[in-house]
Amino acid sequence: MTAARADPPRSPFANMRFRVEIDGMAGTGALEVIFPEARIVAQPPKPGAVRYGALIVKRGLTTARDWYEWWDAARSARRPPKRPVRILLLDEAGIETGGWRFEETTPVAYQLSPLNALGNEPVIETLELAVGRFEALAPQALADGRRSAT
Repeated sequence: MTAARADPPRSPFANMRFRVEIDGMAGTGALEVIFPEARIVAQPPKPGAVRYGALIVKRGLTTARDWYEWWDAARSARRPPKRPVRILLLDEAGIETGGWRFEETTPVAYQLSPLNALGNEPVIETLELAVGRFEALAPQALADGRRSAT
């Protein structure tokens, strides 16, 4: 009789450890990410067509103007600039455990939280992005990417 090898218990990931990477921008320091809904279109023009909701990222307002400048370029450009965005999930030790890569993202909305002289909360900058497509990143793919980058 052989003993069955038990897999380690799988605990859900905490939603508080993550990193947002927007191509061409320094660290974003995001406070919140709202993932888009991905829905297979019932009557697609081609099989497997998917419609994506908006990817929303939020951060505390600083002197960095990169989000605003990207949105400003999108509203004034004939062809809005598209950038890939990666959302990386981190474990307790700060190691990347998975994530998502969003392709062909373009800003569609920019918002600042209200100012309130009686409050003491940080001003929040919100960037809403249209998404062309996305894929889930497996932990092994992230580890392979770290090895090839060194």
